[in-house]
Amino acid sequence: MKINMKYRRRILQALAISGTLPIAGWPLTTLAAGNALASEKITDRLIRMSGAGGNVVLYLGNDNASLIDSGSSEHAQSLISLISELADSKPIMNLFNTHWHDDHTGGNELFHSHGVNIIAHENTRLWLGADFDVEWRNWTHKPRPAEALPDETFYFSGTKDLGGEIVQYHHYEQAHTDGDIALFFPDSNVLVAGGLLSDGRYPTPDIATGGWIGGLIRANEAMLELVDDNTLIIPDQGSTKTRSDLLAQHAMLSDLYEKMKTLARQGYSAQNMLEANVTEVYDEAWGDPEEFILEAYRGMWAHSRDMGGFI
Repeated sequence: MKINMKYRRRILQALAISGTLPIAGWPLTTLAAGNALASEKITDRLIRMSGAGGNVVLYLGNDNASLIDSGSSEHAQSLISLISELADSKPIMNLFNTHWHDDHTGGNELFHSHGVNIIAHENTRLWLGADFDVEWRNWTHKPRPAEALPDETFYFSGTKDLGGEIVQYHHYEQAHTDGDIALFFPDSNVLVAGGLLSDGRYPTPDIATGGWIGGLIRANEAMLELVDDNTLIIPDQGSTKTRSDLLAQHAMLSDLYEKMKTLARQGYSAQNMLEANVTEVYDEAWGDPEEFILEAYRGMWAHSRDMGGFI
């Protein structure tokens, strides 16, 4: 039986399970689906890995290592091979999930099977274990196995000592989803933004799991207060960004939000807005707007009270 997760929240007790993933080095071989993984050294301690789904970030602590996101399931084994080279045999202790989407959590089972402690917001755990429909993708999410679920969850923002640096994790309500976190490394001046910052495509708010454009705008505003002009920001997918890129996304979202709100009050549907080319000035930089407009519009209706009345 499916659960209406928007209106029901179960309180699940987090299990504190510690563990390590000792990865003996072996050469990087042929990768799944013919895609080569790549790595980018951000700082002496932080490495971005691409090609495994969403961006995966490796943090090299003093005695062990931690991961942020686990990519797609089909790339999990190849990802471990790459990590074995980059981590210099340091055991993997922790894996943070920035949100529930499969391209950021697909490797959870494999890492968990090696004893890695998975950490995420409680809502991310709820979605991973739930049966629900994602209407805009014409897709039904089936519960992931217990091995894919976080061992350690939280409801609010906090910090964690990763051995060499204390990372700050910040939860942003109802943004890309309702379980989004961004992780800030103040000593390194690096922000891992997860689904809260896109690269070359519109940042679609996932209304099926609590996201909406207004919350995404507020999350971007809070992140802008957190960073400075020298901060390196790792987006959902794609190359490393800076504060100016985050500022550009915030400006685009804010402008389209106001334009869509005005058109909606004039009786425009989402399809009408697409036909009116409401995103025309942004499409060259952000790509196909259809998915973004349809989801943003549905989210605005769901949050019409927050907007002071939609029509």
